[in-house]
Amino acid sequence: MRVFRNMKRRAIVMLIVCMTTSGWPLAYAQERQTDANGHWAEARLSSWVSKGYVQGYEDGSLRPDEAVKRGELVALINRASGATEKTDIRFRDLASGHWAYDEVAKAAKAGYVDGYEDGTVRVEAGVSRQELAVMLVRLLKLGDAEADRGLTTFKDAASFPAWSRMAIGALAASGIVDGYEDGTYRPAGPVTRAEAVVMLDRALNGSIYRNAGVFGPRTGTETVKGNVTVTASGVTLQNMSIEGDLVLAEAIGEGDVDLKNVTVSGTTRIYGGGPNSIRFDDSVIAQVVVDKRNGLVRIKASGATAIREAVVRSGAIIEADEATGNGVDTVTLSEPLPKDAKVTLVGRYADVNVRASNVLVEIPKGTVSTMTVAGGARETTIVVGKEAALSRLVLNAAASVFGQGEVKLAVVYSPGVRFEKAPAKIEAGSGIGKNDTIVIGDRTIPIESAEKASLPSAGNGGGMPPTDPDDGGGTPPTNPGNGGGTPPTDPDDGGGTPPTNPGNGGGTPPTNPGNGGGTPPTDPATGAPQVTLLTDGTVTESVYVGGQRIATVGDFVYAVSDQAGTIYLVPGATTRYITMLDSIVEQSKGIRKQAAAGEKAILSTAGLPAGDYVVIGLNDKFAMSEYEPEQELRLNAAPDAPLAQNTLYVYSNSRTVDIGFNKPIRSGFASADALKSAVSYAVYGESVTSSTYAVDDAIEIRGSLLRIAFANAPAGKTKVYIPANALQDSSGAPLPAPVTVEFDFGPSLTVKAGNSVQAGQTIAVVTDKAADVYLVRRGLSATKGDLEQAVQKGTAKKASMAANAEAILSTAGLPPGEYSIIAWGGGSAPILIRD
Repeated sequence: MRVFRNMKRRAIVMLIVCMTTSGWPLAYAQERQTDANGHWAEARLSSWVSKGYVQGYEDGSLRPDEAVKRGELVALINRASGATEKTDIRFRDLASGHWAYDEVAKAAKAGYVDGYEDGTVRVEAGVSRQELAVMLVRLLKLGDAEADRGLTTFKDAASFPAWSRMAIGALAASGIVDGYEDGTYRPAGPVTRAEAVVMLDRALNGSIYRNAGVFGPRTGTETVKGNVTVTASGVTLQNMSIEGDLVLAEAIGEGDVDLKNVTVSGTTRIYGGGPNSIRFDDSVIAQVVVDKRNGLVRIKASGATAIREAVVRSGAIIEADEATGNGVDTVTLSEPLPKDAKVTLVGRYADVNVRASNVLVEIPKGTVSTMTVAGGARETTIVVGKEAALSRLVLNAAASVFGQGEVKLAVVYSPGVRFEKAPAKIEAGSGIGKNDTIVIGDRTIPIESAEKASLPSAGNGGGMPPTDPDDGGGTPPTNPGNGGGTPPTDPDDGGGTPPTNPGNGGGTPPTNPGNGGGTPPTDPATGAPQVTLLTDGTVTESVYVGGQRIATVGDFVYAVSDQAGTIYLVPGATTRYITMLDSIVEQSKGIRKQAAAGEKAILSTAGLPAGDYVVIGLNDKFAMSEYEPEQELRLNAAPDAPLAQNTLYVYSNSRTVDIGFNKPIRSGFASADALKSAVSYAVYGESVTSSTYAVDDAIEIRGSLLRIAFANAPAGKTKVYIPANALQDSSGAPLPAPVTVEFDFGPSLTVKAGNSVQAGQTIAVVTDKAADVYLVRRGLSATKGDLEQAVQKGTAKKASMAANAEAILSTAGLPPGEYSIIAWGGGSAPILIRD
């Protein structure tokens, strides 16, 4: 039976169960319902009668134990949910004059009924308990992720048919059904009127959020007794204390959910959500269980959030780097985690326990006090980024540890462990034989030798590091800056002749660095690959953005890396985590291809949406390429695609807004003044003010961007309106529909040093509003947390500005290269630091 799909929740449930033409005869509210006295559902029935939700029969009875018919139940649900819209229906056994015809038409329009396979709907037939379970699960979009747990409630679960088994389990897990006193559910039994009222009351009057919106008081705290379920994207729960479980259901899909100042005493179960985030802000969570059936879910903890434990059963990103409270205390990668799953952890963690096999754990930045790999966790891969540190790593099974981050102490209980970079200190655990070996860099050594002193490995500075990093003992490297001894020909092998040009990392330099030809050099500091997009075939270079490549959807683009590994082409805003790169590809929003060192990888852009992209290289040791301008790609829509706004590209700074489109544009008017007159804007403050442009305001077209430059920025939220036909693509096809864009102007930024300075010089900047201003390497992910961390590491500079006051940014200690000056929340400007 194909039944219920989707219904809307109403705050007030109006259940009027009497129909003049149905099996429930017309009746009027009575003060006396003698047949409900002592009934197991007496309290619920009496409550609903007193509220006017349920009316009895003329004789004063409610007849709670009579079976409900399918047509009656459909009418009941329609009234409960407020379904009023109809659609055309055709069922062999339902004539248009039947009393239930309109009710079924409403149900079909709402999407929760489509009848039986033989073309009937059977409105006069009874409804079984298992049919009602399927109806309610579809109604609430609960999914069946928790079904197995719920099925343990019932003694007769083994007899449940496959088609209803998971639905019954899901309802039980959500507390909507609890069975009979003897512990059975009796799925084939008929649904009585009392059961229908109770189950619908639990389902529709419970704390279930099925529509986007903000729920919870603006001030104070609302206490919710029992479980809470969210089945829609765009839900924000605020100022709540949930004395039960919180379920974020599969129906959320790839969407977002926000929790602000929420306490959950029970377990928070995450079955839905996408790569954008389930966000916890200033919230206290006892336990989080991540168990999404397909795809990646991203969890972000910020503010005073404290999560005691996160149990990961599916691929996930957990970010706690912006948490000022305890963040996430313990993370457990449990056994159900699928083979080849990837988990990224960012921020500060007390304990990370790996119990799953064949998984990759990525820690790009942050700290872990103790990470433990269980004995049964076979073939674990751990990637410790250069901005990350593990205080204690306990390896009860063979694992591979990559990355240039710091491992202060490794306790090894199993032979066969591999380290790309030597830990500061190694201890052999019990059961390790003196002839058992581990691998450090490219050398296989007895664990007994590794205990005495960590050996040199590629990229870690060479020499013999101190036996105890706290006392400074041992033999320091000859030259800690280049690894001591003779610098290597190849930074990966740790020895040999110095590179021809140490400044560029040696190897084979590009034939022409300007167009990306040849093989780019390896980054000697990190061993990271260097990857470049080539200007081959139909790929050209932008005349507006230095280094950016231009291509059209369907074109082949070509990239080359100096190291063997994987080359990704992903949207430019993609967070540079391994998990995220693979997730983007799995969603068909990006491309990846294996390539040998120096091999020209051919990437087809067919099927990708138009927009801004970047190529990223990942070598066989999981080192990721650093950003360079020659990795950017502007992908325009195919010539036959309609002209449309690129909703991912709206950029505003202090006085300028850029509105991106999916292909190059030109004006639909004969003059610039005519275009300026057609493109209007309004400012939203306490009222809406339609505005006209000043003489010095300008509108210009730059490739696929419409740029509006204001002499004086509007104050407040601004809306720009671009009418249909105001723009055309290069073939003359007009913009088919109007475009409306909203944005806010932040602080303006004026750089007094021009667009370049000598290394070591200072840069004078001014903002028109108070702001934090950062000088950072171009391409750094511009989250507030990333900028602040870069400042703390000394790879960026910061000045806190007063309005209209000049401040100085020092370039001391920053290597030459392309940088950005960013006024947080407002303007930015590129600047070159010259050698």
